[in-house]
Amino acid sequence: MDNFFPLQKFIACIGINWIFFLLISFVSCKKDGNISLYNSNDTIGAEITDSITVRTATYQLDPLPSNGKGIMLVGEIDDVATGKMAVSSYFRIGNSGISSVTLPEDAVFDSLSLALPYQGYYYGDTTLNQQLSVHRVTEDIELIDESNAWEEDEKPVFASGSTLFTNSTFAYEPNALGSVSFHPKPNTKEDTVFISMNQSFGQDLWQKIKDANSQVTNADEFLEYIKGFSLVSANKSGVVTAFPTDSITMDLHYSYTRSSDGKVVQGKLQLKVDDINYQFNSIKIDRSASLLKALPATVEGEISSAETDHQVMLQGISGLVTKIQFPYLHEFVNRNDVVINKAELIIETPPTTHEPYTPPPSLNIMLANQYGVPTSLLTASYETTTQTAYLQDDQSGGTGNGKYVFNLLEYVSNYRKAVEDTKSSLYLSIPVSDLLTKVDRLIIGSNGETPLIKLRILYTKY
Repeated sequence: MDNFFPLQKFIACIGINWIFFLLISFVSCKKDGNISLYNSNDTIGAEITDSITVRTATYQLDPLPSNGKGIMLVGEIDDVATGKMAVSSYFRIGNSGISSVTLPEDAVFDSLSLALPYQGYYYGDTTLNQQLSVHRVTEDIELIDESNAWEEDEKPVFASGSTLFTNSTFAYEPNALGSVSFHPKPNTKEDTVFISMNQSFGQDLWQKIKDANSQVTNADEFLEYIKGFSLVSANKSGVVTAFPTDSITMDLHYSYTRSSDGKVVQGKLQLKVDDINYQFNSIKIDRSASLLKALPATVEGEISSAETDHQVMLQGISGLVTKIQFPYLHEFVNRNDVVINKAELIIETPPTTHEPYTPPPSLNIMLANQYGVPTSLLTASYETTTQTAYLQDDQSGGTGNGKYVFNLLEYVSNYRKAVEDTKSSLYLSIPVSDLLTKVDRLIIGSNGETPLIKLRILYTKY
């Protein structure tokens, strides 16, 4: 009997440990594992699938709101995938720097120039020569009232008040007030691009200042006198360069003889953009020789990946996004024997599509309603912050695909017991904070006849 109890305890201990081992094996099982407990007919297993059907297209949003972003974009790019895009910027200057200035009696006008400090952002090839010209706008730059900009059910997540759009234009004089040719140095923020402006225009402005003319002292009359300017690309540069709106100045240079010592002294008056809401970036797109030639650039619409060599695309400011739908996900999630543990959306981009237009460092996803309007942003699962996927470089010395990964656990789980909605979709985009101020583009490659976008789900089957 003395030996019985230790043996009994030993057997009992083995039983407890065996059950514990089974439980640990079940919890940690990753792929294609089925576990049978005791002699029950129920099986529980963790499995992975990445064969959920993903339907993709390149989608063209309506023209985007473009004013008041604080960044002036100008230049041209020519891409075989997305087409040619020319970006110009409209802006108004105010009279605050000249409305009540006192000048020396003998001051004379020297020159007028537009100073454009770099903002730091560019897209394209900066080794190429870029030419810019500035033109005088001949009609009033007026905002489109918010109530006229969008219907109530068509207002996108990035809309904000009265606006001007990327397809807005205003007439300007065909003859430039000034132009410049240069090699962009956007990473040198202390550097500045200067455009020498027409002497006659500068002299006329100078004389009105000297005479304290109401056209320069009164703000409303000043806007009638100088309605605004358009900064445009004067050549097919292959690069778009950015300038900060609040740092741009129109400099009026003058000189006079100082009475105290008879020395000639130089002075400067500065005019600035007083209201950034009247500065906006306008684009012109030609896709006739691109993969997207069948997709109009001015109206909402889409083109299937089957029509674009099984590739899909997205691009800032032009309103191109990648549309994603999962036509059979509702059926899969609502199976009685499935519980979703993890869901990831994986987007790959091959290095062959990058040069000279590098892929964006991060992406967002917008949730579109049944009308195709992006109404909200995908948040981190079970959180309220916007989810951002950052580009993960490949680990094979730059020869493999880069990828972006989104956590779709909450999004996929919401299909459970929900009414099936076949019209809503996801829009893959550069971050919304950049969508209206950058021209970054991404080409998502293909594996045969399938774009490199897949939904990977880890689920428990029982």
